[in-house]
Amino acid sequence: MPAGRQVKTQMSKFKTTSKNSKLKKNTCEEKIAELTNALQRERADFDNFRKRIENEKADIFKFANENLILELLPVLDNFSRSLEHTKHLDGTPHQEGLKLIKKQLEDVLKNNGLEKIEVKVGDSFDPALHEAVDGEGNRIAKVVLEGYKLNGKVTRAVKVKTGK
Repeated sequence: MPAGRQVKTQMSKFKTTSKNSKLKKNTCEEKIAELTNALQRERADFDNFRKRIENEKADIFKFANENLILELLPVLDNFSRSLEHTKHLDGTPHQEGLKLIKKQLEDVLKNNGLEKIEVKVGDSFDPALHEAVDGEGNRIAKVVLEGYKLNGKVTRAVKVKTGK
């Protein structure tokens, strides 16, 4: 084979090899970009998962005592009823003792995230906070039973009688 033809053949093979190398390089770069993108998505998904788990764990701790607190609310209600029915004993050691015990129980519950839902006669009825047990209308006529929130969540709605 003449030398000129041999050089052309070599050049042709080099060009073909060069084109194949460029294609392989482009394919590799595309694959790297695809895998990098997939890795970034997986990391973002994992971060979101981790944050969601942390929020759920925080909620579990926030509301872990909810059942116990719900069981203590009738005890608190009974202290209030007791104080209402023994008003004639105001100033006596017995009455003062009941007030102190009630206050202590309220403080313990407050320290654990319980807050009383404030409501007055004449306020507008709010179904998210109030439960109507009697009456018609959109104004509160009488508070029948106090309501409470635990860490911002209504655990027991205020039971009210409504009127106009």
